[in-house]
Order: sequence, then C-alpha cells, then structure tokens
Amino acid sequence: MGLTLRVAGPFLPRARPPREPIFILGSPRSGTTVLFDVLSKHPDVRSLEVEGHLLWELFHHPNDRGWTSHATRPQDVSRTERRTLFWAVDRVAGRHRYLDKSPRNSLRVGYLRSLFPDARFVYLKRDGRAAVSSLLSAWRSDSGMFPGLDLPGPVRIQGVPDNRWRLVAPPGWRQYASGHTLPEVCAFQWSACNTSIMDGRDGVASDRWAEVTYEAFVDRPRAEAERLMNAVGLPRNDAVLAYADDLDRHVSKAVTPPGRDKWRRENPEDVEAVLPVIEPVMRRMGYALD
Repeated sequence: MGLTLRVAGPFLPRARPPREPIFILGSPRSGTTVLFDVLSKHPDVRSLEVEGHLLWELFHHPNDRGWTSHATRPQDVSRTERRTLFWAVDRVAGRHRYLDKSPRNSLRVGYLRSLFPDARFVYLKRDGRAAVSSLLSAWRSDSGMFPGLDLPGPVRIQGVPDNRWRLVAPPGWRQYASGHTLPEVCAFQWSACNTSIMDGRDGVASDRWAEVTYEAFVDRPRAEAERLMNAVGLPRNDAVLAYADDLDRHVSKAVTPPGRDKWRRENPEDVEAVLPVIEPVMRRMGYALD
C-alpha cells in the first residue's frame, strides 16, 4: 500500500490541509495508548485506529536511510509528500479532526508541525523511573506485543536473549546496540524521546500545546480528559468522560497489572542504576526525585 501511495501521489486529487489535527506525544510506555483511547471516543475525531507509522514513514522509512533513526526533519517534506498525506488524512478523517498517536512521533515534532502548522499537540509525561521500568518489562516480554525491529547490523544488548532492538530507534541508537546493559538502553530511549519532544515544543505556539502527566491522568481521569478536550478545541463530550470514568478497566498493553511505584517492586536495582542518566531529563519535565 505504501509504494502504491507514493507512486500515485502526484496524481491524487488535491485535498485541503486537515483542520487542526491532534497529535499525542510521549515516549514508549508513557500511557499514550490509554490517552488515545479516551480521546478517540469523541465523535468529532477520526483516526487510523492504530499508530500512524504508515503515514509518517511513507516517504521517510528508516530503512530507506540506512536506519539512522526514526527521526524525520521538517526540511525533508516534499511537495508530493504533502499532497499525498493531505489526501490520505482526508480519506481517514473527512470533515472530522484527525487524531494520531505514536511514540515514534516523539522524534518528529518539527516534521509534523511543518506538515500541519495548525496542529494541536498533547504531551503525555510520565515519571522516568516508572517509564524505564515499563520499558524494561516490554523488552523482556515474550507476549508478542513488542516485536523487534529489523535493523541492520548486530544487536548485542546484555539481558536481551533474542538480540533484537525494540520499540523506537532515536538518533544515536547504534552506539547502544552493543556493549550496554538493557537498563542503559531503556534510559537512553526514554531520555532521547522526551528531550526531543521538549526541544520541539519551542517551535509550537503555546495555545497549540497541552501537557498532562500520566500520574494526574490516572488519578483524575475525568477532570484531565475534560481539561484536554478544552485545550485541543474539542467540545465537552459525555462519551469521552464516561470512558475516562472507567479508565482502570481500559488499560491496554500492560505487561503486568498497573500500580503506583510499581518500579520499586519490579526493577528497583535496574532503575536506580540509571538514575544519573534520567534525573536531568525528569527535572526538565517538572519531576523531582523523592
């Protein structure tokens, strides 16, 4: 399908730019799936119902660039690409607002802003200790939820039996592909994704950028869902709020049952070993280590 769209791009009917698409940003294992599920219940939005890799990697698949990373630069947007993506999003959303989420978009904020200058962004933050612990569990999981990426070259990470890179490949991933422990790799992924989001935030108007912490969203799902609807320009909707009220029943992609400070029970030594790496990023995000 991707090749067909690329070839057909110059001949597709012209579509108007999507009106204020909404992008949920967050590192892997930050809860973006849960937030996406809540906002997707709004009748004014439409989505692919899966992560939008097909669209954003259509013209910039990492395999076409020697697998340098999942990052994409804003200056790489071509005229044909813009025409093709406007048409594709129009087919998905029509008159509705387009909603998208993918942890890989952590590395594409400027690219998405270049494509959609009136886009709205929601940055979901999570305590780095909890997120890194969850990343560790995902890498170690044999559930099939987190398949490895087909990257070139050897991947020899201590503690990873199948030697496959998982989830997201930030710039610089190759230097972590061997000679590093799994906690070091997870700390790198989390830090790189969140740093990229915060760097990208500087180019987005404040009224088009909203933030929420995973902890607040879990503690006050109804109130945070209502606040975020207002922040991205969606009218208050009872279906969204009802879904948020039962948030604890809708958690998906959890390797083990959710719980506050779960990292202290599951991976305390691994997380504490990489605290010097993640602490500066946590503080920039507004978290204080207790």
